[in-house]
Order: sequence, then structure tokens, then C-alpha cells
Amino acid sequence: MDQRAIIFLHIPKTAGTTLNRIIEWQYNPLSIFTIDPYGFRATAERLRRLPEERRRRLRMVRGHCYYGLHTLLPQGATYLTMLRDPVKRLLSSYFFIQRRPLHPLHRKVKGEQLTVEEFLRLTAHRQNLQTGMIAGIKADKCVPSTLELAKENLVNSFGVVGICERFEESLVLAALAFGWDIPFYENRKVTKTRSQVDPAAIELIKEHNQMDLELYRFGNELFQAAVDKRRQAIEGELARLRALPKPGSIENWYNSAMGAGRFLVTKVASAV
Repeated sequence: MDQRAIIFLHIPKTAGTTLNRIIEWQYNPLSIFTIDPYGFRATAERLRRLPEERRRRLRMVRGHCYYGLHTLLPQGATYLTMLRDPVKRLLSSYFFIQRRPLHPLHRKVKGEQLTVEEFLRLTAHRQNLQTGMIAGIKADKCVPSTLELAKENLVNSFGVVGICERFEESLVLAALAFGWDIPFYENRKVTKTRSQVDPAAIELIKEHNQMDLELYRFGNELFQAAVDKRRQAIEGELARLRALPKPGSIENWYNSAMGAGRFLVTKVASAV
């Protein structure tokens, strides 16, 4: 692809941690702008205020952001995102918050032992989040036309639409589109076991995420069409990835240390 920047629109709980670790090996850390998830320093507004020449040098902008950041990049940009089944995404968020004492909602969700239904009511303003982020509209402002806008954006502005449940194929599709070299990797933040969820709660999640369900269906169609178009190349790269030997302890330590260093540089560079 040309020298347009890439904007990784990271929807929460869609395998973004693993993808971000891979992204960090593809670019000079100083050419990555990482939006702070807690909105302290490296915000979308800070990106807007950066000198034009600095924004022009960026190759990757990433984070929990809304569609629209391309207007801040004079070199132009294409988007990358990962969609996830809305039911799985919400349940992943629910169990994640229970395991993270530092999460702002942990005390309420874990301490008060909120059920999935109660958690859904607590986060009602964040339902249909995937649709809102891709449309560039806050989730609590979504209306039926928001879904059509999100679909248009996926078609017209996203170089790669990945599917969380088909992560490896999505990763290879991105590598082929953006010229990435994929090293050995391991999935991060994967929950091993979860409690059984009441089927009634699952139906309630679906009821409150109708737009996300339709966007996920539409995204799957786009993804499958992209895979079919490059099937031979994707299968070859998947075979190569799966044949990669797992790094030894020393190499693994080195890669982890270097990765942590690169991550830290991107965070500091984005905040100063």
C-alpha cells in the first residue's frame, strides 16, 4: 500500500492486545501514536493539536477511538478494525472487569456481585458500541441510520475488517494488505474458564445490541469476500505461521523486553 497512515480502531475486547504487540514490531515507535485509553495525555484532541509536520510523519494511529481521525492526518489514512460477536464481546467485558481490581467498575461489578443482566443495565449507554465507534457516534446516540453509516464506513474507509473469532486469518489478511512481517506470537488476555450464563441473559444482550449483531453479520460478509479473493496467499502464510518454532527462554525474554521497550517508547512519544 502507499504511505497513507493506518488507523487501528480498537474496539474493546476484540483481541486488540495481541494485535497491538504485533503492530509494535512493524513501525518505528516514534511513528506510532497510541491513544491513551484513560484519556490523560495522548487523546484524539492532542493528536489534533500536534504540528502538521509531526502528524504527517505518523504511520500508525491506534487505540479505543471513534471513526473520524483520518481527517487529522494530512497524508491520508485507511482503517483497520476487528469485529466480534456482540454477545461474546459483552460477556468478555463482564468477566474481564471482575478480574481487574483497578478497573473503574470492578468494585461495583465484583463487590456487589452484579449479574449479567444487572451489568447490561449498568452499561446501557455502551450497547451497540461497535456500531457507534465505526460510525463515529457515541453508542448512546445511535439511531437506525447509524448502522447504515457504519456499514458505509466499513466498505469505503477500512482497508481490513477482521473478525475476532477468525483471528489468524484476520492477522494474515492485515499483513498482506499492509506489508507486515509477522513473528511468532501468542494470544494475550485470553480467559481460560468462565461461568455458565443464563440463556435469558444472552437473549437480553442480543435484544440490546441489534445494530451490533447486524454490523457483525455484514462485517463477516466483507471479511469472507476478502479471504476468498486472496485465499491462496492466506493459506500459504497461515502454514508458515503455524510452522514457526516457539522461541526458547532466552529469545522469549529478549523479545518480551524489546517489545515492552517499544511499547513504552510509543506511549511516551504519544504523550509528549
